Amino acid sequence: MASTIAFCYNEPMARLFGFDYKSPYFYMVTLKRIKGLEAFSQIGPDGLIENDLTRAFAAVIKTFHKKWRCLDEISPFVIMPDHLHLLIKIKPVDERKSLSTLVWQLSRDLSHEYWRITKGRSPSSQNPPAQGLASGRCVGHLGATDPIFEKDWHDWIVKKTGQLAAFRRYIKENPARAWARRINARYFQSVREVEFLGRKWYGYGNLAILNAPVLHAFKGHRATAIDSKEATAILAEAARIGPGGAGVSTFMSPLEKAIGNAIAKAGGTFIVLSPEGFGARWHPPRNKEKFCAQGRMLFLSLYPADTRQPTKKELYARCHKMVDLATLELPSSEA
Repeated sequence: MASTIAFCYNEPMARLFGFDYKSPYFYMVTLKRIKGLEAFSQIGPDGLIENDLTRAFAAVIKTFHKKWRCLDEISPFVIMPDHLHLLIKIKPVDERKSLSTLVWQLSRDLSHEYWRITKGRSPSSQNPPAQGLASGRCVGHLGATDPIFEKDWHDWIVKKTGQLAAFRRYIKENPARAWARRINARYFQSVREVEFLGRKWYGYGNLAILNAPVLHAFKGHRATAIDSKEATAILAEAARIGPGGAGVSTFMSPLEKAIGNAIAKAGGTFIVLSPEGFGARWHPPRNKEKFCAQGRMLFLSLYPADTRQPTKKELYARCHKMVDLATLELPSSEA
């Protein structure tokens, strides 16, 4: 009864429907580098290793708020090799700009710096030029004011005080987590006991996902049509689960598989509720092994490894119990 997530969700990155993005909140924004461009930094055992792009980007980000009366200084932020995380605060003043406008302008300023610094340099051999960009050109023909970030970017609206501290920690600890994943891939591939929702669980994968700023439980009945209003609303929520968030589900029903696709597209992580437990020789399905090694997936089960194969009825009952518990105990991702 293993779950299958076919990562093929191709809808545009979702903004929270009906929300005024000029509202004075903190927002965590993630920008992803277009494949084939130079790395913005490097990862080492002591954290980020800066290069000329890192320093130039940091200078732009630290002074960006001076151009906009509605912005506080962007802090914290982190410049990873292939993406940026930024905590942006829109102030409660009359002349506010939308988050999209601010992100577009910041992306433009950073792109200008990238091309100024890399002019005449070839992309790293570790990052071969990517074809088929939105502009229809390859990296080798980009320059000047062309974008360096993927068209879709992710935002979290940070409304709760507890979440704000969690997002600050998530951004600051990003380099350490990346290094740990790089040198300890097997560390994320063993079974350990863990406390979750006030109970003892068995976990296989990256236990650090349990400390993500946002954990959102999803329950999709297998009789729910994918094109129904109910499914559409649930998928819209899933499309909001990006970096810093994790979707929690069995990911077994057709709707739950579609939920997994939406989370994957948004760059989120997964807590997969397993009804079978984990024997000594248990390992995730082959299409999930890479995600475990990358630290993007955690399998959890309330049940120890069975000495016999559970019946289909028992497995369904276990799935319902775990999903119902998670749905009841986990708070809404965005209130």
